Amino acid sequence: MNVPPLLSGQWAQVPDLPGIPEARRREGAYLPPPLPSDLPLPVATYRLVAEAEHALGRLDEAAQRLTVRSGLVRATQVRDAQSSAGLSGTVIGLREALAADLLASQGDPPSDRAAPEQLLAPYLSAYDHGVARVRDGAVVDAELVGELTAIMTGRAGQRLRDVLRREPGWLGLSPARAYLLTATGAHLVAQLEQWSTWVREENEQPRIAKIALAHYQLEVLQPFPTANGHVARGFSMLEMVRCGLLRDQILPLSVWLDDTLPEYEEEIRAVVDTGRVHHWVEFFAAAVREQALAQLRLIGHLEDLAERYTRLLPKSGKLPEVAAGLIGFPVVNHRSVRDRHDVTMKAATDLTRRLVERRILVPWDYRDYRRVFVCRDVLNLLADNPDTTALP
Repeated sequence: MNVPPLLSGQWAQVPDLPGIPEARRREGAYLPPPLPSDLPLPVATYRLVAEAEHALGRLDEAAQRLTVRSGLVRATQVRDAQSSAGLSGTVIGLREALAADLLASQGDPPSDRAAPEQLLAPYLSAYDHGVARVRDGAVVDAELVGELTAIMTGRAGQRLRDVLRREPGWLGLSPARAYLLTATGAHLVAQLEQWSTWVREENEQPRIAKIALAHYQLEVLQPFPTANGHVARGFSMLEMVRCGLLRDQILPLSVWLDDTLPEYEEEIRAVVDTGRVHHWVEFFAAAVREQALAQLRLIGHLEDLAERYTRLLPKSGKLPEVAAGLIGFPVVNHRSVRDRHDVTMKAATDLTRRLVERRILVPWDYRDYRRVFVCRDVLNLLADNPDTTALP
C-alpha cells in the first residue's frame, strides 16, 4: 500500500543553547505539521493495532475477575510513576515506592522530603486527577494535559497558558543527548489548539492508532517546559480509559517505553525525518500489545498465588482473607490491615504476626522506623519475574 507521508514540518533558528550539540543547534528547532484528519495506514499496521486492542480487551476482562482490582490499579500507577521518575534520572525501588504511597494514603508520608520516593507523589496525584476528570466526562485535550502538567510540576491550579513553554526545548535524556530541538512562539499555541481539535474529532482511525498519533504529536510539540514525556504517557493512559479500551489504569505502558527508550527516540525522530508515521504506530501498538499480554500473565500468577495461600492457611477466619488481599496490596501495615478488613488494631497486629510466621509477609522498618510488612512473592511478580515483564 502506498501510504502518503505527513506534510513537512518547519525548522526555526535557535540561540546558542547551553549543552546542546552544535549539530542540533545548526539544524534548528522543529515545528510539526498539524495531524491530518484522514491518514491511511498499511494493512499490516492495522492488523497490529487490532491485536493490541484485542489484548487490552482480554486484560480488562481478566482484571475484572480479581477481587483486589483496585490494588492492581494502584500498583500499575505506582509502577508508571516509578518509571516516570526514572525518566528524570531518579531510580526508586518498587518496595520503597509502594511503602511511600501507603503511608501517604494514611496522611503520614515520609518526613524526609528529600527521599527519592517523595518524587512519585506528584505523578500519582496527576493520575488520580486525570482519571477523576475523565470519569466526569472530560475530553483528554490541551486543557486536561495542562492540568496534569501543573500537578506534576507542583503548580496545581494554574491555567494552561501559565504552564506553556516559552523557550526552545529539547527531547532526550539530557541536552548533550538531545535528538530533537522543539520550537516555541505563537505557532506553538496554535498547534496545541489544533492538536486538541484533532483529539476531540471523531475519525475512522482505530483507537490505538489515534492514541499513537496524538502521543507522537504531543511529544514533538513539547508544549511545556518540563514533564512533557510524562504528560504524553499520561495522555495515552487516560485516553485508553476515556475511549473504553480499559476501565482503569491497569496497563503500565511507561515500563515498556523506558525499557525501549533508545528505539522510542529513534522512531519519533524517524517520523520527523521522513514523515512516515506507520512505523511509529506499529511500535506503539506493539508496546501496548506486549505490555497487555504481560499483565495478563501477571494476573494469572497472582491468582495462582492466592490459591497457594488458601491451601496454606485455615479455611475460616480473617487470615485467608488478609492473605488474599496481599496479591493486590503487597505492602501493608497494621493500620491498613485494620481498615481494609474491618478488624481491631489488636486483631490486625495478630494477623500480620501469623502471616510473618508463615513467611507470607516479611517485616521491614521503613523510614523513621515506621514498620511495614512486605509480600515478597507479589513484589517479585511485579518487578522481577521475566514471565510478567514485557521484553522488547
